[in-house]
Amino acid sequence: MSWKKWNFVLHRDVGYLCIGLTILYGISGVVVNHTSHSFNPSYTIEKRKSQVSPLAAGEKPDMEYINRCLQELDVTTEFKNVAMLTPATMRIFVEGNTIDVTLATGETIEERIKRRPFLYPLNYIHLNKGKGVWTWIADVYALGLCFLALTGTLMIRRKGRGRALLLTGIGCLCPLLYLLILQ
Repeated sequence: MSWKKWNFVLHRDVGYLCIGLTILYGISGVVVNHTSHSFNPSYTIEKRKSQVSPLAAGEKPDMEYINRCLQELDVTTEFKNVAMLTPATMRIFVEGNTIDVTLATGETIEERIKRRPFLYPLNYIHLNKGKGVWTWIADVYALGLCFLALTGTLMIRRKGRGRALLLTGIGCLCPLLYLLILQ
């Protein structure tokens, strides 16, 4: 078999291996690129205002008051911790939720955080939060993409070389120009 045939076969087969990851990385990349203050790609954040019994003047919040607040708000998730944000405001941390309580009035703001079902795992993979074995998989994938780029250039026919070189040059210049001009 000639080197051109081997190049074609390897390019095709490595390409097949990379299809799934390319689609997943592509979707996650677009979502992560468009993250803003109002959109978190991995989590939904719900805020809810409510009311609990206020703390009597001069009293300090204790575990009994914290448990009463959680009971009045019907919060059943595991208690984690509590912190005083200011002398008048307490923050209660429970699993997947924070609750700010204005002690004098009993006004509360609950902030619930939930993982987005499809996007959280994609972003977890894309941002390599798991480390370990996934780092090696991502490295092999990145090398596979480099291999596809190089073997793809070897498949260019003489007739299309000018266009191929022009488009390849533009593709290489885009990040360089961005770094030189906009940074």
